[in-house]
Amino acid sequence: MPGAHLILTVDVEEWFHVCGHPAYDVPDRWGAFPSRVVPSTERILELLDRTSSHATFFVLGWVARRHPDLVRRIAGAGHEVGCHGDLHRRADAMTSDEFRADLRAARAALENACGAPVTAYRAPEWSLRSTSSPHLATLVEEGFRVDSSLLAVPPIGDPDNPRRPTVLKMPAGDLLEVPPFVGTFFGRPAMLGGGWTSRLSREARVAAAVEAAFGSGENPVFYLHPWEVDEEHPPMELSPVARLVHFGGRGRVVPRLLRLLSRHRAHSLAEAFPAGCLPREVAA
Repeated sequence: MPGAHLILTVDVEEWFHVCGHPAYDVPDRWGAFPSRVVPSTERILELLDRTSSHATFFVLGWVARRHPDLVRRIAGAGHEVGCHGDLHRRADAMTSDEFRADLRAARAALENACGAPVTAYRAPEWSLRSTSSPHLATLVEEGFRVDSSLLAVPPIGDPDNPRRPTVLKMPAGDLLEVPPFVGTFFGRPAMLGGGWTSRLSREARVAAAVEAAFGSGENPVFYLHPWEVDEEHPPMELSPVARLVHFGGRGRVVPRLLRLLSRHRAHSLAEAFPAGCLPREVAA
């Protein structure tokens, strides 16, 4: 696929999958919360169908076991199914054995649902943190070929993390790291491809950054969550800062996404980086 393209990714999780929150980060309680992931993900699928776009959907294993038909609909519409872990646990909070077990449980649920190999991964909350994470080697050992978890924005990620697609050399083989789109927010490094800093940035500023990325041959990677497009999102008990991060600018997501996709048809990671066809800057 020559040239630069917009890449869209979706982290498919429920609205209550909030790492570290005492009320929500308790898997035994999740069954008591109303599920919203199916209708909100279907809204994203409809937006993509309307604009002839594709995306990589990083799905939790927990979601896949409860809603296998949703995973099949994602795959059936021509989108890539990726892995977002099993129980939405931060990768850097798990031991090597725990991470491997979480990874295997999630992949089994996803592949059982979609009937195809799952080889792309994204850690919840960008929690691989840096290229020194031992879990990157585990990904390769477990058959994953693409990761999109390293954010070059402190304190969430190491500022020395890659900002462009980069091949990471692991003992068991290569791993293609495809980071999200990063720019600046009030003069500091920040996510422009999704999240609260993107939602609260001026749309014209984000659009200009996208065009600049295309001009330099980059593939800007955007991401969103189903709960960001959910008009019936349940109320949550959050601190003021967490409320800003979760809800700030959420009403802008759908109209902005539609305008972006009307200018640039989105592609999945698998389309942008097919096996054996790495971009020139990666292969060099």
